[in-house]
Amino acid sequence: MNHPEAATSAVAAGAAGRIAGWLRDGPAQLATGPQRGGVAGVVGADGVAEYAYAEITGYYLQWLAWHAARDGVSAALATRADAAQQWLARWLAAAPLPGTRVHLDPGVGDWRNDAVFFFDVAMVLRGLASAARQGLVAPSAAVIDGVNGLLASLRAQDGLFDACIVKPGASPVPDRWSTRRGAFLAKAAAGVIDAAKVLPGVAATATQAAEDTLAASLRWFDEQPHREVHPLLYAAEGFLSLPRHPLLPSALPVVARAFNDVLVETRVQGRVPEFLRAGAADAGAARVDIVAQALRVGVLVAAQVPREAPDRAGIDLLRGMLVEQVSAQGTLPFAVGAAPRRHNVWAAMFAEQALAFADEGDLAQRAGRDAPLLV
Repeated sequence: MNHPEAATSAVAAGAAGRIAGWLRDGPAQLATGPQRGGVAGVVGADGVAEYAYAEITGYYLQWLAWHAARDGVSAALATRADAAQQWLARWLAAAPLPGTRVHLDPGVGDWRNDAVFFFDVAMVLRGLASAARQGLVAPSAAVIDGVNGLLASLRAQDGLFDACIVKPGASPVPDRWSTRRGAFLAKAAAGVIDAAKVLPGVAATATQAAEDTLAASLRWFDEQPHREVHPLLYAAEGFLSLPRHPLLPSALPVVARAFNDVLVETRVQGRVPEFLRAGAADAGAARVDIVAQALRVGVLVAAQVPREAPDRAGIDLLRGMLVEQVSAQGTLPFAVGAAPRRHNVWAAMFAEQALAFADEGDLAQRAGRDAPLLV
């Protein structure tokens, strides 16, 4: 990857502004058709969404809430949040166990639709709660009830949430980090815990299971950290998104250690790797969403753990890598050099927020204010 060591604040701010414009006014949120209001995971080079994705719709509600907190509530933000909630209501009502990715081409197969994922359901609940907290939507009782039902199905006999449940009659899902328990569930558990403070009707059993899952995730994070960087950073984001939770003081040194491992490998490889403890030949794809995650976590570590804070050169390196991937239209690919270029929606949300975090002068103030709205 040919990247500058740093991007100036003006360049980074311009890139963030382009991303925000594309997310607000572009094709990320479907405007017409049966999936209107849903948010795409990927938009093709032709500007057409490939599938609507409940997890990413939850992220989008979170992103809208973050902008409402920063810039004030507007009619445009509220309209988009309402459309997203309406889509979620239809998504939940479509079947007893809804599809993970709703492809606009019904002929496209996707193994993810054979299961329901705790992470996805939690991101839906978290996004709705954040939008409600900021006054963007009046939360739908039907959506909350539907999510409660899914969470009840995902709660295992030991009281923790499973990563996923396979639908009756479906084929077994692949053995991947996303289909088995691990530290990344901290972000999902944190989302349920935070949502329960805002939304009426979130089941007490779900909240307790989320607390227990968060505690287990800290043990996994410390003792069995993910080798894959994407879920490793999800684990960090989970604890950073609960700045007043009693587990945070114990989690922060683990978060700082994980970020340092990523930064060390980044300097060795010359890019943020997909896998840690790998040689250059097996470091995986140069995923742009992971660059954004790393930058965001690094800034929050610098704010919350000053004694173990990464040096500014490391933050600037990540910022430069990220800015380099922002197109003139404000889009980002899933991975560096991917062709044909397809526009990744969650990478865009992560990146826009990461660049804003990195350019904030008072890091501690921003961390305290925005960590609960971490997309």
